[in-house]
Amino acid sequence: MDDKTTERSEPPAENQMIIYGLTDQAPPFAPTTELTAHDRDRIRDEFSAFYEGFMARLSAWVYLHGWASEADAYDIAQETMRLAFERWPTIEHPKAWTRRTASRLSVQRLASDELLPLEDNEDRIPRKANPCRFAASETLHDFRAALQQLPPRQRQLLLWASEEYEPTEIAKELKVTPEAVRTSLWKARRRLAEIMQTQDAGEQ
Repeated sequence: MDDKTTERSEPPAENQMIIYGLTDQAPPFAPTTELTAHDRDRIRDEFSAFYEGFMARLSAWVYLHGWASEADAYDIAQETMRLAFERWPTIEHPKAWTRRTASRLSVQRLASDELLPLEDNEDRIPRKANPCRFAASETLHDFRAALQQLPPRQRQLLLWASEEYEPTEIAKELKVTPEAVRTSLWKARRRLAEIMQTQDAGEQ
């Protein structure tokens, strides 16, 4: 699946958010009458491969935005993946869809004050023993600390650009103009380079 252009389906309304495990039960957006056993197996296998390959990366991407702790970033990524499984037959570009949905869920949690204070998160942080779970490395922490010194919009644009999105694609995702994206990215990259130079000098 091409990840460069997002399809425009929105996540289901709250009253449609039913938890579906990776079983033979069909996701709600793919009526059972239209799915054969082979289709259900294919959906389950495709989604399982996507989850294994992208879950940790999505968690890190949410964490780097600076909106959430490690534990909350993992929870947001998990919720995003649950919604992705429910909508899997309708999602054309899953990486872009999950990034956009995870961003929206993060903002919703911030707005409703659902993110826990950092001191309350210690026993919720996933352990490295489980490869499907996310635990931030020291390098990731350092990079996040540098990003935190940028304005939120510049931080957001840099993280989309880090996933090899072009300014026109980022503009479409975030509903801004390509010119605004290019200008902000130029400022963000210059400022981030200065911050990281300062960090490196301090470590010598």
